[in-house]
Amino acid sequence: MKIPGPSDATKYARLALDLRSFLHNTISLEQTKQVIPQRLRNREANFLTLVQKGIFENPKNPYTKLFKIAGCEFGDIETMVNRDGVETTLHKLLAEGIYISWEEFKGKKDVVRGGNHLCFRETDFDNPFLESYYQVRSSGTRSAGTRTQFDLRHRSDISYYYMLALAVRNALDVPMGIWMPVLPSLTGISGLLHYWNIGNPVAKWFTPVDENQVQASLRDRLALRYIIYAGRLWGAKLVKPEYVSLEQSAKVAHWMADTKKRFGGCSLTCFPSLMVKVCQAAIENGLDISGTHFFGGGEPLTEAKRRQIEAAGATANPRYWITEIGFIGCGCPGASAVDDVHLFSDSVATIQHQRKVEHTDISVNALLFTSLLTSAPKIMLNVESDDYGVMETRNCGCLLGELGFNRHLYNIRSFAKLTGSGMTIIGSDFVRILEEVLPQKYGGASTDYQLLEEEDSQGQTHLDLIISPHVGVIDEKGIIDTVLEELRRSAYGGKLASGFWSQVNTLRIKRMHPISSSGKVQTLHLISKQ
Repeated sequence: MKIPGPSDATKYARLALDLRSFLHNTISLEQTKQVIPQRLRNREANFLTLVQKGIFENPKNPYTKLFKIAGCEFGDIETMVNRDGVETTLHKLLAEGIYISWEEFKGKKDVVRGGNHLCFRETDFDNPFLESYYQVRSSGTRSAGTRTQFDLRHRSDISYYYMLALAVRNALDVPMGIWMPVLPSLTGISGLLHYWNIGNPVAKWFTPVDENQVQASLRDRLALRYIIYAGRLWGAKLVKPEYVSLEQSAKVAHWMADTKKRFGGCSLTCFPSLMVKVCQAAIENGLDISGTHFFGGGEPLTEAKRRQIEAAGATANPRYWITEIGFIGCGCPGASAVDDVHLFSDSVATIQHQRKVEHTDISVNALLFTSLLTSAPKIMLNVESDDYGVMETRNCGCLLGELGFNRHLYNIRSFAKLTGSGMTIIGSDFVRILEEVLPQKYGGASTDYQLLEEEDSQGQTHLDLIISPHVGVIDEKGIIDTVLEELRRSAYGGKLASGFWSQVNTLRIKRMHPISSSGKVQTLHLISKQ
């Protein structure tokens, strides 16, 4: 365990000063209605500034090498953007090989362009504009999780989206609770700060995992307490997290019912699977949470989950975010699909391209994202997220559309990650466990093990580990323990997922022959939903 040193003390001092300014400068809905259109008007200029200063004037940035291979200079980019716009320019750059896959971004795979072999680290994409006083990691188990700079300027820039997400649902004046993890996951502490920043302080913070379960470092433990108590010093009533396991969802449901009774309404931010658990607990215990709102993302909001939530009289409001990229979009009452979100195109540019999925026989319309704000934690240009979906332009008549967010994304799924209880794993990481670890320890061949993401009738997402009868008698508990232990070895992200999945039956074993596709047995059996 690393003990924070003198440099950390300096960073914490700077964090305290920045935190004071952040907490004292709350934003209003009227400010939001002014800032968003202005950022939309300036998106081309912002993009060019980020490319010029963050890439062409920053020799350490990976994209400088890609542009050099493609024979492209900044003047070329400027001409294309001024003539064709951002998205058309990004498509042309993609055709020239200027893009990064998720595994290339993670440093797990060499970048091969024009006969050149390059290898980058995630830190190579750090935004040089930011002064980093703390770093967090993404909550999924994509390798060890991405180190992302925790910058309050970026927090402030995306707080406007939290304002809009509540405003479009008329939920600005009701108490907000969150059921999100503690550090090293960014989700809980971000919600705490963002809701304060928009004038709707979090009334209750439940965490589904404690610090011991995720093996939080001393730095993470100190940072959490530092932010909360420093915030209180500056007059912000930031609540401390309270551990409530997934099996104790009734406690959260009781809080929502009591809060609704006292204040006439209530909202809760959490992962969709946890929304379902709260609603099931409310129904089973005869608790009235009708008219309340759930907000959250981290996993697909499906029809089955929506039905379970609405059975309790509540509404589910989808959000789409990726820690390394930011808050990408949120839903509205006029959605055409259960997971339909308005894309926040002032801060992120989104394009798509067809690509084949490794370890499967399917092709998908993959999403690529590009940062547009100088406060973004990473400089991303045509970075694949391992997600795909359907994009379309339409005006649904809601506040988000009135502000200029008319680009929609829905049917959002991952083609290389599998999700359970809001925790994601990158497919190639699990391939190693299925093809090497399990056969060596329990017998059989690599083709005797397969993983399938599946949703049950109750709206809960499970990961089914299919094991062929050829393997013979097995120790099911031992196999699940082995998988969880392998995940724990993948540092922060794996520890967090393991902490979640050890509480509930997310991982299930099915004894059957692996599913074949076109005569092949794929280690990951993913079903295209386009």
